[in-house]
Amino acid sequence: MDKLLRNAIDSIEIGVEDFQSNDPRRALSAVRNVHAGVLLLCKTVLWRHSLDTDGSLIYSKVEPKKLSDGRIEWQPNKNKTVEVADIKARYKLLGLKLNWPKLDELTRHRNTIEHYYLSVPESAAKGALANALPLINTIMRDQLQTVPEHEFRAECWKVLLDNAEIQAEIARECAETFARLEWPSTDVEFPIKDLACPSCGSGLIRQQDPDNTTPCEIEFACRACGDDQFDSGDCMAIALSEEASALYYIAMTDGGEPPLAICYECGRTTYIIDAGECVCCGASAPGECGVCGHAINVNDYNPDYPGVCGYHAHQAQRAERD
Repeated sequence: MDKLLRNAIDSIEIGVEDFQSNDPRRALSAVRNVHAGVLLLCKTVLWRHSLDTDGSLIYSKVEPKKLSDGRIEWQPNKNKTVEVADIKARYKLLGLKLNWPKLDELTRHRNTIEHYYLSVPESAAKGALANALPLINTIMRDQLQTVPEHEFRAECWKVLLDNAEIQAEIARECAETFARLEWPSTDVEFPIKDLACPSCGSGLIRQQDPDNTTPCEIEFACRACGDDQFDSGDCMAIALSEEASALYYIAMTDGGEPPLAICYECGRTTYIIDAGECVCCGASAPGECGVCGHAINVNDYNPDYPGVCGYHAHQAQRAERD
């Protein structure tokens, strides 16, 4: 286990060294190494919780092996260790907690930079380091009972702290640009923590006009890579899906209506049911059917027959054909 922990620390330190380099090509190595180091820290925790001295919890598969005396014994296949999904499952099994959104964002930075590192290396590397720090703190202090500032070289630890502080300040500035926004829903919160730049993967998203109060008029921009030309509606749709995931789960398991619907105007899943409107294009279905008085369901609303429910819209269509 000590060797695994040392490998994790070494990987993160090498990643920080890559991050400090003036060569932009080393940004890819920086993100890879930091991501790998955090996963190694998680594996160190799993090793500590393994029932044997073999660290069986860090291996992704357990297979039956026939012993020399004919008995069958389950043994880990040591050719492959756990990945992010396995780590989450085993942490849950052990009753351990971690800031999974931070790990997911760190992983997203890694995946993004694998594809786009030539155009946006610096922003992805900064984002990776910023998301790594709270994970490192939780794992080392709470789960491994070690003091990270004692384990890392002083220079490396300072870079991690300074970068995280800068990123946190930029995140606060981004959040302030949405302060005047009049969000219409009480069920689904404004998904600021789930917004992500489609170009570099950064969550440092601001509103171009801080005075805007209307959700469907938001124009996003990325503070990390500077992109301000991406589709704000698509960005909102992805973030809303993440924000509403828990409500979707409740609807599936306990019954009830999903929190979001596909908008009949723009086609995005950004129509919020409790708000009765689409936060991307502003479309809003009337509240009650003018024929039967029942609430109009946006999922079967027909804009060609405004003011009536889906059933009576269908009846009107049949009458016109006949």
